[in-house]
Amino acid sequence: MKLSEYFKTIYPVMDNQKNQGLFVTRCFQSAGSNHFTLSSWKQTSSDLETQRMLYKGNRKLTADMRASFPLPIDSSGLSVFFSKNISGNNLRKAMTAFAIPPTAEESNKTFAKALSSQFVLFVTSEADDVDDIVAMEYQRYLSEPDDEPVPQFTPLYPNDSAYVSFQPQRTYSTTAHGKFQHTWVIQNDGKQTWRGRKLVFSNRTEVRPRADTNILDIPDTPPGESIKITTGFNARGFEGSWDCIWEMHDSDGNNCFSNNKKMFCITVNAKFESK
Repeated sequence: MKLSEYFKTIYPVMDNQKNQGLFVTRCFQSAGSNHFTLSSWKQTSSDLETQRMLYKGNRKLTADMRASFPLPIDSSGLSVFFSKNISGNNLRKAMTAFAIPPTAEESNKTFAKALSSQFVLFVTSEADDVDDIVAMEYQRYLSEPDDEPVPQFTPLYPNDSAYVSFQPQRTYSTTAHGKFQHTWVIQNDGKQTWRGRKLVFSNRTEVRPRADTNILDIPDTPPGESIKITTGFNARGFEGSWDCIWEMHDSDGNNCFSNNKKMFCITVNAKFESK
């Protein structure tokens, strides 16, 4: 299977996807890549040209693209993206498209994990044409005990949806005493108007880096609009790697998107400078 075949098989059964280029971007970003952070937070057709070429098969994965993913690749983030956007009406159709027998048990979570495994194989393989492992991985995940807690696949509010359309990076490599600025551009691509919401540094007591502020106010944002939020970070003289998890909370302090815990997450890798 080639990457373009994979994209072309999944895209028709996905909900909430505006175009092929943006779909490819979301696949990359959900798996932790920062390669397709857009050149401006108001995307244009030219921003998506490479993604469309990947979709059509006119472009192959490059070494830079492969290197843009974290190790390990965020397969759970990609699984959440697939689970959220493949509806129950499309699940069996999607499974059949990947040669999963019609008698097999239906499981949105298991199918999403199998799709993620296939994507990881594309990124980690040196070949452009890899084995089609979706059906095999689906059966394996069905038969293996799953000790992980069942994630919440839906937002707190019906028809609510957020998408980080631009951020400079998701992973920062800095010195132990380094400081840097991070920006999120978050699009309201659901049907709920955001009122009284905040972006909250939820695991700030568990990691070494500190932000200039732990709570960032989100202005009222109707569907289809975007907001831009920036804060500074400080590694504070510590060496290590940390996932700094941010959450969008409503006015009562509830996490609006517990279905995607890494949506606003950034990773900080800090090292002491060599003498």
